[in-house]
Amino acid sequence: MSKAVLIQSDATQWLDHFGISDRANAAKLLALVTLVPSDLLREKIIGLLEERLKSEPGPVALFNESERRKWKGEPNRLFKNEEKRANSARKGKRIVRTVGSRGPALVPQQRYIDELIGSEGVVGNILTQFRKTHQQNVFLSPGPDTFRSKCIRRFILVTDFIGSGSRIETYLDAAWRSTSVRSWWSRRGAAGLHFEVVAYAGTEAGIERVKRHPSQPQVFVEMRCPTIRTSFPPGEAARMEDLCIRHAPPDSKPLGFDEIGALIAFGHGMPNNAPAMFWKSTRLRRALFPERTTISAGSPFQSVSVQAHEEERLKLAAQTSVPARPIVPLDIETIVLSALRRSPRHAEAVSGRLGLELFRVRAAFVELRQRGWIDQYQQLTERGRVVVRRLANSEAQVVLPKLNEKPYFPESLRMPRDV
Repeated sequence: MSKAVLIQSDATQWLDHFGISDRANAAKLLALVTLVPSDLLREKIIGLLEERLKSEPGPVALFNESERRKWKGEPNRLFKNEEKRANSARKGKRIVRTVGSRGPALVPQQRYIDELIGSEGVVGNILTQFRKTHQQNVFLSPGPDTFRSKCIRRFILVTDFIGSGSRIETYLDAAWRSTSVRSWWSRRGAAGLHFEVVAYAGTEAGIERVKRHPSQPQVFVEMRCPTIRTSFPPGEAARMEDLCIRHAPPDSKPLGFDEIGALIAFGHGMPNNAPAMFWKSTRLRRALFPERTTISAGSPFQSVSVQAHEEERLKLAAQTSVPARPIVPLDIETIVLSALRRSPRHAEAVSGRLGLELFRVRAAFVELRQRGWIDQYQQLTERGRVVVRRLANSEAQVVLPKLNEKPYFPESLRMPRDV
């Protein structure tokens, strides 16, 4: 977040609850939170879906990721199974077939009073708008019978954020429990079913967990989500995690669900994978994002320019992401160059380190290679190291001692004690 956020009343009051020794680190952690306004989320998810639609011909099925109810530890089936005889004219072997023209509700129906709707409501609206512009080859939550009649071969699950990956894993498990789905998937090499997951952002741990699912889905994200462990070198990351643990409300998960420590907030709310001290209030301290909401009057989304904040956040991320001497970032290329001083150096790692979109990271790689500052493996060349040294030297300031305007002269001297 920008300086404009750190000096607003809600942020300063929140920071005042920290001791002097912790306040600077708390402010730095807050300043590194990536803000994703609702219009940007909508634009990027639609852009990703457009890319997926153009990548292969044929109709696609879009599903909105939401929490699935469980029975005895297993999620309820996404589609209904029907058992019948292979030959209805005589007794014999029974077969199980997945049936139904409609799949699960795009947004789960309310089961009780005051039930809260999370990000699935926002994503559901995005999918509805996308469907209106692609009515010929996009189907929202179709059932197995629609898969058969429309020859749908792609199952695309859409969400805003992949944190731990557990909810997406559960949703895929619910689909995987259907016998016909597994049968279609087994023929994916020819004309079978393929699984894909589309999200605005995802953590490294969450994305890898989703990829390990038996359905072997492809995962497409706009950016890797910055976390405490990716935004700081190991030593400083440990200090930041200790700060979150010491200031976490009682009976909470200090680094968020599954100890992710995500540094991101959306226009519709902050994920529960973020540090609890940001969003969980106590009797003595009100959280900055109470109950993970970001639309209150004092929210950073209501008080600052997101573009200005993002520029300042990226400069701070470039300075904190490596243990070496900080440099003065001049543009996106020098910000990425600074992040490349620490391994790993592939695009996904740099995206998660800086909270920068993958396409911007890859574009910066191309520009840096053309300048001769990095090689094909994103290692700094000799010219690149010279640039880093010069940018670091420009940050250095010679601090002179402050002198009083009136010189001090002692009026008397005492005799040394050892004389």
